[in-house]
Amino acid sequence: MDKQLQEAVFNEVMNRYSKFIYMLIREKFEGEDIKDMYQEFSIFLFQQIGKFYSESANLFDTKAWIRTVTNNFCISELRRRNGKKQIKFISEEKSEVIRLHFADEYMESSTLYDLQNSKDLHKAMADLLNLLTKRDALILKMKYFYGKPSNYISKRMNESHVDVHIGRLKEKIKKKSGIYDLQEFFEKYKTAV
Repeated sequence: MDKQLQEAVFNEVMNRYSKFIYMLIREKFEGEDIKDMYQEFSIFLFQQIGKFYSESANLFDTKAWIRTVTNNFCISELRRRNGKKQIKFISEEKSEVIRLHFADEYMESSTLYDLQNSKDLHKAMADLLNLLTKRDALILKMKYFYGKPSNYISKRMNESHVDVHIGRLKEKIKKKSGIYDLQEFFEKYKTAV
């Protein structure tokens, strides 16, 4: 899109909807932030028009499109701002403990259980099952312990997206238990039992 057409469309949109845009921004921000966000949104809108506007599809005749673009911009800006807030811990000692036990690098480099030790293996299985509901535990057992296919589990457990559900359970287990390979874990557990 050439710059003249982009500027013409932008000016027309701002003439029609500037008060509406200002009102939408005012719903999510206050004080001086309203003016700042209005200016930032104007720049954003100009860029969006350059990227997405085509003469054959006139999206700018409706308030719905403007409302969606403005709300999405405001939500993204709020998320960006909230993500920059620093969390202050009471002491450096406590923050070190938290980083040690919950940082992704720590969780990926070491597990909380020695899966070669059968005592740890049984404790790991008990802890794993305590993390889950009975239904979720049964789904995992059916998949990994008993080797049932996903369509079988789907019919028996009335779960439409078994693989997605199992994927979410695996992520939960990884974060909370330190067990990263469930298949290997169940194989070792089966041989130990």
